[in-house]
Amino acid sequence: MRALALDFDGVLSDSAREVFTIAVRTYARLHPGSAVVEATLAGPAAADGELDLSAAPTFAAFRQLMPLGSRSEDFGVALHAMELGLELADQAAWDGFHRLLDPEWLRAFHLAFYETRDGLRTGDEARWLALYDSYPGLAPFLRRAAGRVALAVATARDAASVDVLLGHLGIADLIPSRLRLDKETGIQKTEHLTALAERLGIAFSDITFIDDRVNQLERVAPLGVRPVLAGWGHNTPREHARAASLGFPVAQLDNLDALLPDIS
Repeated sequence: MRALALDFDGVLSDSAREVFTIAVRTYARLHPGSAVVEATLAGPAAADGELDLSAAPTFAAFRQLMPLGSRSEDFGVALHAMELGLELADQAAWDGFHRLLDPEWLRAFHLAFYETRDGLRTGDEARWLALYDSYPGLAPFLRRAAGRVALAVATARDAASVDVLLGHLGIADLIPSRLRLDKETGIQKTEHLTALAERLGIAFSDITFIDDRVNQLERVAPLGVRPVLAGWGHNTPREHARAASLGFPVAQLDNLDALLPDIS
């Protein structure tokens, strides 16, 4: 048996609008009067009471920073860098800035982010789901792949939102609950993939892992899994070039079936 494991955000679903909206509202809770929050909420959509904040001019800068982080607190790191007017051009610059931040602040943002998300999910699920965009052609590919490999999700998300979102995307039937590896499974993707190998009784070399963050692929590659960058995800040509330099394939939505001979 072989397995195809996929990250959720930026791979199974384009959640950039949701992440930005939740992150800004979380940052506003922790930093009332923040300039980056005020610049975001000053737009016409926010003024009209719309939940989606992605029409704000700050969204583009946030999206550029998203691929450099790996956990929910890093969305706060991105907003903090924007607040300070910093230009974090690459992973080294991001990592250096990240090391300067108070671990307690990071933990506080992490907890507040999930509280904000859970509040929206349970309070107005329809509006929450409307913040997610699907990737054309991905669901049909997964249905074709399901007959040849075991499909799994490896994500830092909570189980409740993963279950709802897989149903929303129409692929919940393809991924059994025991192969939905969420934040309770572990903090790092290495822990998720280790659990996957154990649950299926397979070697790491039998696992292909698709993520939209090169930094995550770099962490799991030493396990012996096959790392693949999602070229359609929350990344930029900067990450595509980095992946290529490391020898990681960069998959594209219009050619996903090319992956099947190598993973099944």
